[in-house]
Amino acid sequence: MEHPPRSATWTPETIRRFWNYTSQKKSIEGEYFSFQVGDALVSLLQRVNAIKGGARVLDFGCGPGFLLEKFLRAGSFCCGFDFSDDSVTSVNQRFKNLKNWEGAVSSTTLPTPFDGALFDIVTCIETLEHLLDEMIPPTLGEIARLLKQDGIVLFTTPYTEDIEARSVYCPFCDNVFHPVQHVRSFDENTLRQLLEQHGFEVLMCRSMDLFELQRNKTSGRPGIKSLGRYWFNRIVDVVFPVRIDGTGYHAPRVSGGPNLCAIARKRNR
Repeated sequence: MEHPPRSATWTPETIRRFWNYTSQKKSIEGEYFSFQVGDALVSLLQRVNAIKGGARVLDFGCGPGFLLEKFLRAGSFCCGFDFSDDSVTSVNQRFKNLKNWEGAVSSTTLPTPFDGALFDIVTCIETLEHLLDEMIPPTLGEIARLLKQDGIVLFTTPYTEDIEARSVYCPFCDNVFHPVQHVRSFDENTLRQLLEQHGFEVLMCRSMDLFELQRNKTSGRPGIKSLGRYWFNRIVDVVFPVRIDGTGYHAPRVSGGPNLCAIARKRNR
């Protein structure tokens, strides 16, 4: 190679095109994070009493709607938002006949058309790592606007991912880029600080292996050992619960791992 390749410069338009294309590939549906660990994400929210009958839920960055499907089955009233219009078209088609489906919308700009303080739960799953610098403040501000004062928001992102190490090279344009469009990496401190800077009170922020909370293994990682660990941890959870400091809630008994999870609420004004 005569010269080092350039790092690809993502823009809102190239991000939109990337995910419009990706959302049409049925062959990779099993690679979506919420498809793999949707039950585990619901379990986290149950631990802070967020999932109640008739709760109104927004999945911010909903993709094909795998997590929304879990909430819809539980009787929640659900909405979705995504920057990819093809993803939104797909998810609206998928759930159009469900009475508790209230629709998904797409936009290249914020705010969304939803009313403020509308949602009991907002989920932002594997989304922050895709956002450009200028997209972070309006995104977190919009999530805070949409969340009820006593609502709960769940964020997940890869834990201390080495973006450069995962980059791939395109010989046609001489660019290197992350294969699924990640542009930033977080640890517990950086994620907590970011959320606190944008008006959230962080109840829990820690790395974990969400697959240990996933009862129904759908990602090719099942086995007697992992299922045994699941049931052992659930039993110990009941007998020796791990309290989240300063709250009446309990954290999951689970190993540290590649998933960084934060549960937060709006700071009282």
